[in-house]
Amino acid sequence: MLNFSSVLIPTDFSECAQMAEHYGLELARTFHSAVHYLYAVEPIDTFATINGVEQSIYFDVLSDLRATAEERLAQIAATLQQEGLSVTTAVREGRASEAIVEYAQQNNISLICIATHGRRGFSHLILGSTTERVVRRAPCPVFVVRAAKS
Repeated sequence: MLNFSSVLIPTDFSECAQMAEHYGLELARTFHSAVHYLYAVEPIDTFATINGVEQSIYFDVLSDLRATAEERLAQIAATLQQEGLSVTTAVREGRASEAIVEYAQQNNISLICIATHGRRGFSHLILGSTTERVVRRAPCPVFVVRAAKS
């Protein structure tokens, strides 16, 4: 018997991520799972210089991204908690795939529900795939939701 006591829904608040969120929440409702939302603030390498002014901008941008993500996650959590779901939110800094895998390990997550754009060819080569890296390294099963083609 499957027992998914906790479902991790990584999000970047995109339409693609919202599709995975829909599935993740349905699975959580079905299995009476705790829901974990995670947003990863990716490093912005173009701002990372030694020049103090540029570093200041870099840290301001990171701070703004973190604050915005925390606010949006709090709104999502409040809505779902009214429905009776147990919801935990987190914002981590770093490469998204690494943040997701580390969070899953640290919180004993039993299922990750994540979206993929389904890129192929050159765009996949250049952009890589966060989802693919998560699937390869995750400590638990990964439910992958492919975004609808536009």
